[in-house]
Amino acid sequence: MKNNFLKKIMVSIMVCVLVLPLFACGNSQETDDTDSSGSSDEVYELKFAHVVRPTTPKGLAAEKFKELAEEKSDGQLKVTIYPDSQMGADQEINEQVLEGTLDMNAPFLSTVTSFAPEFELFDLPYLFENPDQAFEALSGEVGEKLNGYLEDKNLKALGYWSGGFKQLTNSKRPVENVKDLDGLKIRVSQSPLLVTQFKAINAGGISVPFVDLYSSLQTGTVDGQENPYANIASRKFYEVQDYMTISDHGFMGYIFFINNDKFESLPEELQEIVEEVAEEVMKEQWEIAEEKDEEYLEEIEESGIEITEFGSEEKKDFREATQEAYDEFLEQDDAEELMKLVEKYTK
Repeated sequence: MKNNFLKKIMVSIMVCVLVLPLFACGNSQETDDTDSSGSSDEVYELKFAHVVRPTTPKGLAAEKFKELAEEKSDGQLKVTIYPDSQMGADQEINEQVLEGTLDMNAPFLSTVTSFAPEFELFDLPYLFENPDQAFEALSGEVGEKLNGYLEDKNLKALGYWSGGFKQLTNSKRPVENVKDLDGLKIRVSQSPLLVTQFKAINAGGISVPFVDLYSSLQTGTVDGQENPYANIASRKFYEVQDYMTISDHGFMGYIFFINNDKFESLPEELQEIVEEVAEEVMKEQWEIAEEKDEEYLEEIEESGIEITEFGSEEKKDFREATQEAYDEFLEQDDAEELMKLVEKYTK
């Protein structure tokens, strides 16, 4: 009996010796993977592609988002940026975000119209008179309404950025009024309503991907194009264009969004950081865009390109001549509601 008792004791000791290290290992693993608050230290990568140079207001905003998101998350968020059309044109990047192979983009609003036609609102000429009107609308009820159309496509809107107002350039002649555009081949973004707008004034309305625009201007595939100062200067379109008209005929905005599945896969505290940083970057981006417009215009002027400017009458004539674009937009189901929301900020 005594021997059996001793054997049981020895077995119990052996079990403890074997099992205790396993518990110790389990506790050690938990300490390695979590901090004192229980938060995981796993790193989450966000792949953010866009089509412009890193030095433009949009490019700078992307870099700022990366900096702040990584800093405020203590490195749990890693933002990898693919600028300058490395991943394709805006529409191609949009498709990759929709599919989930990329996570984020800040595309020109016109390129979103292929899956959310309500965004054609921003292809209407002279919708806004100044950047302040556009900012108030997009950070207010207009933006909130448009965000809903993105939710239907599994995209989460994080804010709207400014590209400034579009100007006209061409290689043929000075454009002092809308009639001077007659017969020119003007490149537009990949938006049906922009094509309609320029066809209405017999100015081509030819759709060419942004990445191919310089070569298209250089070879004469198109005579001219419309873009804000930032893109005209950063892409040096003035090297292959002889005339620029300060027309301010359309606002170029960008929608900053993320694949919603990707967003929902982030821990709640990281979701909050993404939204917080996006809001901070949005406000700063609009300020930078307005400030840098002066620098870009100065660079364009120094290039020697001949510059003319539309006055109030020329703008009115352009707006009336492109009424067909408004008529086409108003055929959409929610168009009248969107127009009424815009009017709250423009009257």
